[in-house]
Amino acid sequence: MPGDETRVIESQEGYTWDGWGTCLSWWANTDLGRRDDLAAVLFSLDRVNVATTAGEVELPGLGLNIVRYNLGACTWTGAGMVESPAIVRRKQIETFSDGDAWNGDADPNQRSMLAKARDHGADAFEMFSVSPPWWMTVTGNPSGAERGDVDNLAFAYQEAFADYIATVARRARDEWGIRFGSVEAFNEPSLASWHAEQNQEGCHFTLGAQEAVLSYLRRALDAHDLPDVLIAASDECRYAEATGTWKNFTEETRRLVGRVNVHGYERDDAGRSRTALREAVGADTPVWQTEYSEGEPDGLTMALSIGRDVRHLRIRAWSCWQPVEALDWGLLDGEYDDTTPNPDGGANGTLKGRVGGVNTKYYVLAHYTRHIRPNARILDSGHPHTVAAHAPATRRLALVTANDDKPRNVTYDLRALTEDANPVRVWTTDTSSAQHYTRTPDTHLQGGLLTMTHPPNTVTTLDIEDVQAP
Repeated sequence: MPGDETRVIESQEGYTWDGWGTCLSWWANTDLGRRDDLAAVLFSLDRVNVATTAGEVELPGLGLNIVRYNLGACTWTGAGMVESPAIVRRKQIETFSDGDAWNGDADPNQRSMLAKARDHGADAFEMFSVSPPWWMTVTGNPSGAERGDVDNLAFAYQEAFADYIATVARRARDEWGIRFGSVEAFNEPSLASWHAEQNQEGCHFTLGAQEAVLSYLRRALDAHDLPDVLIAASDECRYAEATGTWKNFTEETRRLVGRVNVHGYERDDAGRSRTALREAVGADTPVWQTEYSEGEPDGLTMALSIGRDVRHLRIRAWSCWQPVEALDWGLLDGEYDDTTPNPDGGANGTLKGRVGGVNTKYYVLAHYTRHIRPNARILDSGHPHTVAAHAPATRRLALVTANDDKPRNVTYDLRALTEDANPVRVWTTDTSSAQHYTRTPDTHLQGGLLTMTHPPNTVTTLDIEDVQAP
């Protein structure tokens, strides 16, 4: 019996998927960055026993292949960094130079997780800066300028900042065994939020400052024998801001940018802002969604956002912000010490961290990361709630559907790909129950058609065998 609606899976105009990832930064800056179980569960596809405060929990590995390393801005040597009164210790990322001496042992926890991720199968590495090193800033404060709408990178340090990024990228290649495929000099640069009393590192960049740094950065990468390292920009907070930044770049600046990075903090239910960004950058410019998070533990909002990103923006990769974070912002619930007073009078807190439990959004993300793998071909599903991907090597077609608060009876029309009675394996997560990434009864196509009933607030994966896409 046909469904109430039909979603036709088209084989034309697909594109290659680069992968799924996460940022390191705060969580990996704590002693969680030393944990093998977290590296395994995030970056492999194995089933992993993860230690939580309530005991071990067995989880399906996410198999993330993209790692975003945060090049920090803090040191506690030299003339003296100015610290925001609101920042806590785990959000202060240590950098490698205080302006005089180089400290190759800096940032040990984050670099530990970077190496563990590589060893568990991650193969795409990006380095991003949230703020220039404090000693390059106007205020000496890596949280921002006195006003959030003012550049905090000192004009005299624009070229030095670019060279610093390239220097770390070269040292990572030669000394850490990490080849960064891309570097990003900015993080939400157009926001007026990065002021001297902000609770994290950050830096406002005007358009002119961005363009100057990008020009210096390309020269610096080439000078450090890194011509193959791509420049990404500008990691704006919202799609609309990314569109404005790109449109206002000169053509010369655009040619320096190999990929547009954007964050997913604009809900954009109808997809208009996403569509506008894709139209602005053009069909051939790759776009990564490099930071997404919200405080909804069930993961349904996240799943719907992924679908809109794929449908309207045609992203090639998707990354979460902090996989281990408190207040339901993480895939795993993080418990951190942000209150212990600093005996030296600096930021409160320590670098101690624990995993308190597992949010449902972890299992929701597993539907996507475990079944839509790097180098799969994203196909047109006809609807933003369904992501369709074909893996040529295994001849499997994955359909991942997020369903909101109404039951839906959907017919999937695969006749452009197959008219056989292909077997279909099914996984389901019900965000309102204890059904988490659960195998449910298998089914099969009938003449290239499949009708499924999707209950409210669910995510379903259909894994269809023996599909040969053109």
